Amino acid sequence: MSTQTEISHVLHQPAWAAARASRFKQRFAAVLTDIARGAIAREEERRLPFAELEQLKDAGFTRATLPEELGGGGASLSEGLELLSHLAQHEPNLAQVLRSHFALIERQILAPPSSARDRVLARIASGAVYGNASHERSSAQVGSLETRVRAHGDGYVLSGTKYYSTGTLYADWVSVSAVDEEGEFVGVAVDTRSPGVTRADDWNGFGQRLTGSGTTVFDEVRVPAHDVTHRTGSAPGHGGAYVQLVLLAALNGIGRAIVSDAIEFVTRRTRVYSNGSGATAASDPIVLETIGELSALSYQADAALQSAVAALQDSHDLQAADADPRAIDEAVARGDVATAHAQIVVVTAVLDAATKLFDIGGASATDRSRGLDRHWRNARTIATHNPHRNKAKAIGDLLVNGTPLSNSWLTGEAAG
Repeated sequence: MSTQTEISHVLHQPAWAAARASRFKQRFAAVLTDIARGAIAREEERRLPFAELEQLKDAGFTRATLPEELGGGGASLSEGLELLSHLAQHEPNLAQVLRSHFALIERQILAPPSSARDRVLARIASGAVYGNASHERSSAQVGSLETRVRAHGDGYVLSGTKYYSTGTLYADWVSVSAVDEEGEFVGVAVDTRSPGVTRADDWNGFGQRLTGSGTTVFDEVRVPAHDVTHRTGSAPGHGGAYVQLVLLAALNGIGRAIVSDAIEFVTRRTRVYSNGSGATAASDPIVLETIGELSALSYQADAALQSAVAALQDSHDLQAADADPRAIDEAVARGDVATAHAQIVVVTAVLDAATKLFDIGGASATDRSRGLDRHWRNARTIATHNPHRNKAKAIGDLLVNGTPLSNSWLTGEAAG
């Protein structure tokens, strides 16, 4: 790789991945290549990818999984997740930025017909991007929130402070979790241009630095009644598994990028060791073995992810067909288990590859302009979401004690 702050122009697209969502990959190839070129420089300069997200919107990427009859691209669930892997290979920050956006599309297209559903889908069809503001760094205990909505005239007023509000910095609309005056959980859709909305770029993680996963403040924000949804019970759904699969898709893209960068580094490398095993890096069997191992780790991550994606595609298809509730319940449960297994495999494989990557070269591989360290930092940061150690414990509890997996994960202060 050159010492310029650009991502590799080598795109590792193995046969098992190249065929997936190929028509969409071709459609977005030019914009993704352009976005990739400045990814390392953006991170070094903390230059937020507002312009790059606009490129994706203009190209139709943010509407890819919206049904064609609703103004979208018509990509299936599995095609959409492959597209997110492909985006992450070029720029993993943007893949995570769009996590809540694509999860919202998935929920809405499976939701019963309603004016609220029509409103959200119409906004997305017109190019709007949704963010998320669910979690807090407040004193609220697990399962409760300090963000509140109260009735005001013919609408509501929202107040509260959220953190880990990934994507909201870039979003046109944000989905907010809050509690109403009766203590019931509600969902609130907020136009981010509304008076009283403040978005801060204060996410300080060492990886995924440009996801905008920081603070969003809602100070007496007025919200129309039709943008407040009271939760009156939940039908079977795979929403929890889907949002985790978006993160695994991002990790999977990082795994492919690791192989791409390794190939380019070795093919351009002219320096060798006196005690090396080849006349060039490209002919050194130890280096070649390392690249083969990196490819195998990427293959492992990809296979695990696709197994879980197939399970969720089955769940999606049954729900879309309004199948028997018992069949849907069983499909959702299979999806939860498959996703938990995939999380353990993908996280382990990609983090292993991100470390082994440095075995392809000497100290020059650590040159900051190459940005090879970004793979480990980004993967490690993504892997902290819903820690895979907890998922392993949950799988063990299922197998030994028959305890069903939970499909929702909450955060907050521990009970006193």
